[in-house]
Parts: sequence; structure tokens; C-alpha cells
Amino acid sequence: MNEVERLENRSKKEIYCNCCGKPIIKTTLKGVTMDYLHIEKEWGYFSNKDLTRQKFNVCERCFDKWISTFEIPVEESLVEDIYVYTDEEMEILSAAYKASGEI
Repeated sequence: MNEVERLENRSKKEIYCNCCGKPIIKTTLKGVTMDYLHIEKEWGYFSNKDLTRQKFNVCERCFDKWISTFEIPVEESLVEDIYVYTDEEMEILSAAYKASGEI
């Protein structure tokens, strides 16, 4: 199967990383996927992309590779007000990450 056929056979319902082409793994938790970056940009006038909308997804692994190329490091801070997963949810998420080969 060539690259074009592989890309055409992907499900529209699944989320894929635009960098590596791998699917963003969904867990057995309803509505929970592995974390990823989703970017949407609507270009205005005076650009080479006037009135164009672009959307893409980047998995965590590709995101880390990408930001390592930045001249100015990404600013990071801890988020304190987040949802706390139950032990059962943590086991499910951990299993999904292990199955994906990400950890």
C-alpha cells in the first residue's frame, strides 16, 4: 500500500497526528483520548494565506520534538485547577499509553 492509499483509508472519525500520521489513541473512558495539541488558524489579509483556515493535530511525542527546535523555549508553568482522575481511570489511561508505545 502506498502512502496515498494509506492516508485515504484512515477513518474520518479518528484523530491522527499530522506530523507522524499515527492515530491519537482513544481509551475505554468515554470521550477520553491521549493528550494532543489541536491548532486552528484563520489567516487574515496581508499574509501568503489570505482567508485560509488551517487545522491540525500534533501528538505529545511530535510536539516535544517540534518545540525542541524553537529558538526561544516554550514557557511552562504548573496548572493547579485540573480534573483529578480516579485510580481506575489512571490505570486505563496508563494502559492506553503503554499500548501506544509512548511510554
